[in-house]
Amino acid sequence: MTVDTSRFDAAMKTYLLSTKRDLHKAINARFFFLLVRLFVLVPPKSPGQERRRIADYLGTPVGDINRKDRKTGKRVGKSRLLRRVHLIAQSKETKAGRRGLYGEEMKRAASAFMRKALGSVGYLRSMVVKGIRVYNRGFSQFQSAKRKPLVKPAGYKPPRKTNAALISLANQYGLPEENVAVHKGTKARGYEAIPGWNPTASLTMTAGIADNQYNRVAGIYNPAMQRALDDELKELEAHMTEALLINGDELVKNGIDIK
Repeated sequence: MTVDTSRFDAAMKTYLLSTKRDLHKAINARFFFLLVRLFVLVPPKSPGQERRRIADYLGTPVGDINRKDRKTGKRVGKSRLLRRVHLIAQSKETKAGRRGLYGEEMKRAASAFMRKALGSVGYLRSMVVKGIRVYNRGFSQFQSAKRKPLVKPAGYKPPRKTNAALISLANQYGLPEENVAVHKGTKARGYEAIPGWNPTASLTMTAGIADNQYNRVAGIYNPAMQRALDDELKELEAHMTEALLINGDELVKNGIDIK
């Protein structure tokens, strides 16, 4: 990601000088909040809506929808209609130099392509999930509200609660509480800041993409990360302003003139 961090870096230095928290804890917490903002801002805003859009597109019938069976003369049922996903699956086979698909082979290939297309929704956001888990191992996106069973079976574990920061930021940006699959093709590694003279936090995230998709992916991540930094900067400045006001009130109470 290529972003301008100069203003954020300057604010962080001032914040770390003014906070009462241990430096390594303050750095890790701020890094976590920054990544949660990135998770919220990386599209799609509604994975469920995007999955429905893809399913509708791939499932659209093509050709004559009133086609009749040559043998029976009856109208072909909906399940046997030629759809866009069939043409795409056929095209992939012929480009690979293989023979065409028919019957059950076509049905299996089309179903596999549809599952892959729907499962890829949120691929870029899933990388951020893994990044967040470097700083919060229990982060698991949104949790569905499940009723506790009247009789708890052996080994029952109550469902985890959704992280409060995620709920707050989702409400702030109008993000629906919808999850994405965490893909094997995305990776994140790093380490938290630890106590010391110069505590440092680090994170590297990688995703497998086609060479011709690099600019498109950069065009998604860069604006999202820049906005996350800018919005987190506002949050930092608000915290520092509030701290100054509180400290000023304390000094006045103690009879100290702060003018």
